[in-house]
Amino acid sequence: MSPGPGVARRRRRRRAWLTVTVLAVLATAGAVGFTRWSTKGHADVPKTADSPATAEVVRTDLVDRIEVTGQVGHGPQRPITAARAGTLTWVADPGSVIDRGRPLYAVDARPVIVLFGRTPAYRELAEGVTGPDVKILQENLAALGYRPADPAGSFKAATTAAVKRWQKALRVEQTGRIALGDVVVLPGAVRVGTVSGQLGAPATGELLTVSGTERLVTAELEQAQRGHAADGAKVRLGLPDGRSATGTVRAVAAKSADDKSGGKTTKYDVTIAIDDPALDLAEGSLVDVGFDGEKHAGVLVVPVEALLAPKEGGYALEVLDGTGRRLVPVKLGLFADGKVEVSGAGLAAGMRVVTAA
Repeated sequence: MSPGPGVARRRRRRRAWLTVTVLAVLATAGAVGFTRWSTKGHADVPKTADSPATAEVVRTDLVDRIEVTGQVGHGPQRPITAARAGTLTWVADPGSVIDRGRPLYAVDARPVIVLFGRTPAYRELAEGVTGPDVKILQENLAALGYRPADPAGSFKAATTAAVKRWQKALRVEQTGRIALGDVVVLPGAVRVGTVSGQLGAPATGELLTVSGTERLVTAELEQAQRGHAADGAKVRLGLPDGRSATGTVRAVAAKSADDKSGGKTTKYDVTIAIDDPALDLAEGSLVDVGFDGEKHAGVLVVPVEALLAPKEGGYALEVLDGTGRRLVPVKLGLFADGKVEVSGAGLAAGMRVVTAA
């Protein structure tokens, strides 16, 4: 019977811990091996009666991979604050989806309507006003069936008439103008998260939070891991039932966090779109997220356990040479998946090197 996802995650974490441990003891193990070579004055290592554990030097592509835990949801929450004074008389329920032209909340029984766009509402819109916010209003009126004939971005008589027809359908006063606080402009349809505003209380401060409607995975990266997450990059997803899937990095947002010393550090929330929309992942479920970082193609690679760290400095490999052994100084490159990139004179793919037992 195959191990469950929890067992698999523990095994991966144990391998990562072992790699760190090996690196920590390299100086001790390496100094012993290399001191024996140095005191003899040449690179030959005496044969021993026991057959050593060995590994092959291989030429391959090495990729710096990390794995973190992500959570299924709908991406970062965005706070919605009231832009009109009055009493909060209605607010959409948590979990509800609000599309274009639908109310998100109401102040003094007057609905605040969602429009789509990238420029937030920041002023009253009325006849004689021009600008990108007017264009957004006109585009939304057209999408809702009230297309004005005025030039784009110019609030004239036709836009006034279209606004009045829309206000009539909303059953609000037909003023022909959009007061500040009548609408909230968002990038698209939203899903209501938490509701903090209290009905009957003044509509001030944060009233609720919203997110996108798409099912997403959010993962947190440390500052040192930031380079693994680039917009549009592919990631691996380990699902709770043991299956695997892929995702695409949608956005990376920096945030301030407390560090162990009581100071501040920067962490990053990575929003990931699930490539297969048919995957039915439960809200709040945890998934393993694998990121690929730096890649070195066609390099010589050995296990980390094969490295020796001489007390004089640098690193070396103990290479099997016929019936004997010799130490070959090497330079190190990329570390990944318990392996390390190595280079040095006389080192070639296919050689066998001694590893830690």
